[in-house]
Amino acid sequence: MRLLLGLIIPTLTILAPLAILIWIGRRKNRLNRTDFGVAILCCFLVGLIVPVVATYLSVQGFMYNRGPEDPYCATGVVSFLFFGYLINLLGVPIAGIVLLPPKQGKGV
Repeated sequence: MRLLLGLIIPTLTILAPLAILIWIGRRKNRLNRTDFGVAILCCFLVGLIVPVVATYLSVQGFMYNRGPEDPYCATGVVSFLFFGYLINLLGVPIAGIVLLPPKQGKGV
């Protein structure tokens, strides 16, 4: 249970904005460029909050079912902040550029 709450759920939480953006971009009925730009912005803003939530969830998961006198160290949990912001600052814009719908050309 500690592995699920401490590692798996925070990792899925960090990857959620990127996965949502990829899901929106890969749909059959594609959005126009403006709507997709709003989706990129929303996923980016959500991605700024998600690493903090993932860090909190991981700390709570690692301290699950421990007594007040048990020694514990949750220093490695801070890596969720680093990797969460790294995925958000690099992954979301790159996925947005790759999945950006083409311009609608004017019919001649």
